[in-house]
Amino acid sequence: MDFRTIKFHLYFASPLKKIISYIREYITQELKPVYLLSILLFLAGYTFWEYKYQYSDHLYMIYGYSPFYAFTQFLTFLFPFIVGYLLYSIFYKDWSIWRKPVFWVLIFLAPIVFSLRSLVNCFSNDIYSLLPTGRTAYFYYRCTAVIIRDVAIALPLFIYWLIMDKNKMPFYGFTLKNYNAKPYLVLLALMVPLVIIASYQADFLNHYPKGFSLEPLSMDIKADRKYFFIYELFYGFDFIFIEFFFRGFLLLAFYRHFGWACLMPMACFYLTIHFGKPLGETISSFFGGTLLGILAIRTGSIAGGIIVHLGIAWLMEFTALLHKIWL
Repeated sequence: MDFRTIKFHLYFASPLKKIISYIREYITQELKPVYLLSILLFLAGYTFWEYKYQYSDHLYMIYGYSPFYAFTQFLTFLFPFIVGYLLYSIFYKDWSIWRKPVFWVLIFLAPIVFSLRSLVNCFSNDIYSLLPTGRTAYFYYRCTAVIIRDVAIALPLFIYWLIMDKNKMPFYGFTLKNYNAKPYLVLLALMVPLVIIASYQADFLNHYPKGFSLEPLSMDIKADRKYFFIYELFYGFDFIFIEFFFRGFLLLAFYRHFGWACLMPMACFYLTIHFGKPLGETISSFFGGTLLGILAIRTGSIAGGIIVHLGIAWLMEFTALLHKIWL
């Protein structure tokens, strides 16, 4: 074995072996195939219904950004979340979690907190009135909205952590203890060719890059390009809090009470926030969310998930930018 082979093994093969061992342990020790099949069938039907009838888009067309629309988002998140736990109880014959008061607090708290993100758009006119006017007004609104949405998620969960979990764990995954970047860098490297392939699809290019929606700013105008890249930093910041919510709060806060029962319901919830995005991205979110969830539970850290999630998000933006500007 020459030096290059040894180097490859240390930086790629060994971390990948660790990931595979975590997955194998979950599948062989925790997961019942019939439970996984029931989850996949449920999500297939739920996703088909959403993409065929565009339920969320119709509600938006009727109600616009309003408190009632935020309430419908709450129901959209709550339904698969509860079904995930219901199917777990059915196939594992374990109904004890439903008798715990903390279960009912958490099962409603999570979708309520995440649906608060939709309320930000209800106050768009108020936010606009406080920001600079002119061609950059929408740019400032989009960046400000990211911060407000993330605070809307973090603040109530931070209060919950102070009351319930401060003495039991770090703030839901914000720790570098037991963290090793190599497995996550391997996962990110494996995603590169998949994202490149996806970037040739029409629905992908219709949705990305997000920075192209900063009208009337345009990448065709040299002076405007700086706004695109500044917005990309804020766009990436949003994914840190998405990872914190799903692989941090929805797993680490729940795992303490319910064990591995929390993994699949989290992945069901995670899939629904991708409704409206390219179908392939929505489907893959379930599997990616499940994998990152296994790693988060095993390590107690979301640092690696942030690397993967943020890396994929920016990779999708960059590949779409390549297509629209240079290719």
